This record gives sequence, C-alpha cells and structure tokens, in this order.
Amino acid sequence: MELIPPNTNIDFMGNRRYAYAFTTVVIVLSLLSFPIKGWINLGVDFTGGVTAQVQFKKPVHIEQIRQALEPISKEPTVQRFSLSGEDYIIRLETHDEGTEQFSQKLQGLLESKFGKGVFEIRGLEIVGPKVGQDLRHAAIWATVIALGMLLVYMAFRFTFSMGLGAVFCLVHDLIVVYGFFVWNGMEFNLTILAAMLTVIGYDIHDTIVVCDRVRDNLRSMRKQPLADVLNISINQTLSRTVLTSGFTLLVVIALLIFGTNVLRDFAWALLIGIIFGTYSSIFVASPLVLAIDKYIPVKRG
Repeated sequence: MELIPPNTNIDFMGNRRYAYAFTTVVIVLSLLSFPIKGWINLGVDFTGGVTAQVQFKKPVHIEQIRQALEPISKEPTVQRFSLSGEDYIIRLETHDEGTEQFSQKLQGLLESKFGKGVFEIRGLEIVGPKVGQDLRHAAIWATVIALGMLLVYMAFRFTFSMGLGAVFCLVHDLIVVYGFFVWNGMEFNLTILAAMLTVIGYDIHDTIVVCDRVRDNLRSMRKQPLADVLNISINQTLSRTVLTSGFTLLVVIALLIFGTNVLRDFAWALLIGIIFGTYSSIFVASPLVLAIDKYIPVKRG
C-alpha cells in the first residue's frame, strides 16, 4: 500500500532553510516557556506526596472533593479517570503519617463530607521527598544514557554525522514536548516519562529507516551530490513514513477523544512527540547531516 507515488521527487534539501527557520522558532518558543511559565509541573512521583484512588457510588463534583480535603491540603489535585463511573485520582502534598494512618484520616474527611458507604478508597500510595528526588535523578540519567547509547549505535551502524543528526532530532523532539507541557501547565510524572522514552524509541526507528536508505543509495550513487542522495532517500521512504505515523496518530487521537484524564496527558505527549518526530526525521536529521558533511565527510561505500 502506497499513498505517495514511487516517482515522487520533493526537494526537501532545497527547502531546508525554511526548515531551519521553523525548527529555530519551535525550539526558542519551547525554551522560552521556562523563564515565562516557570519549571515544569512535576508530579508526586518526582516531588513526593500522596496519590489516592477513590471510587464514589453516587455522582460528585471535583470541587466538593477539594473542599473535603482542605484540612490536609491547600491545593489538592483531583482528576476523574473513568468515563463510566465516579472514579477519581487525588494527589496531595507529602505527609508524615504512615499509609494506614493517612488512609484513616482521608476516610474520615470524606465521610464527614459525603457520608459513610458512599465511597471506597481503592488505592493509596505515599512517596517520600527522598524517593521523589531519587526518581527525578534516575529519570534524567535514563534519558541521557538513552541518547548517548543511541549516538554510539547510530555512529557504529551508519556514520558519526548520521548519529549526530539522529540524536539532535531526539533532543529537538524532547525539548518540544517539554515546552508543550510547561506552556500548558500539565503535570510531568512517571507515565509521561514513559511516553517520552516511547517517543525516543519511535523517532529513532523512523530516523533509522531513512538512514538505512541513505547508506544504500550512497553505495550506488557515489558520484551524485549528497543533497541529491538525501532527497532521493527521503522520497523513497516517504510513503512508509506517512503510513506508519498516520496510523499511529489515529490510535493516539482515539486515546485523546475517548480516554480518561489520566490517559489524555500520556496521549498528548505521544501526539506531539510523533508529529514533531516525523517532521524532524525528514527536515532536521538530513539537513544536519548535509551541514556536518562539510566538516566530517560522509563515507560512501
């Protein structure tokens, strides 16, 4: 199945200056989110705190739940995560009590507001500040190590310049997703970290497909300029890229429309990552390889 004719010849490299401008604008806007909006809104997983899953047996309003929790939290986060029932995720600041003691306190507050037998605490997790800090450091190292290992892999399998292009693509995509979350004030937790690492894996696979075709064409088109080889390679893989990204986006969009609040943040991270990952594999990686070729020539054959 091919949506794009095999003889398509779009001049991607000839229009790379527009890609440079757009990429620069996107990165600058993403980075400006930090001084304007502040640092990203870290979840309980990284800052420490309490996460409770509560199921109500009658319709309730989120504001009612917040009012019930005022004695123990100034700004509790309450999210509904079930479309078919009254299931809520409640996130609070760190407390000194143990799990059982805090569960009893939470039970008492909700009973005083809604009455007995109206709800059930289905799960309670308390993360200490030290654990949250350790998870935060582990997340940073996981991302850095993943990027470093991918650079080594790409340099070994293809060329060092292609490896740099691929890693820059991934950094570009991560910056865009982080900026999106900061601008929108969305919470960054372990679920979103999993989405980020998924985006890294998805994007590098997309870039590898293009690089693999570039490597094959470099052997058979040794006398042609590198820009032409890159153009031909991107056009040859364009149908596959559009089909793969398109069908993946359909699934992600379905999660955005029909998913719960907990899944929507995860889906947003995937949506932005896949869109800009597809863009960067075409308009960022290859132009960067062409620019690096002036200093580190790409080997042919």
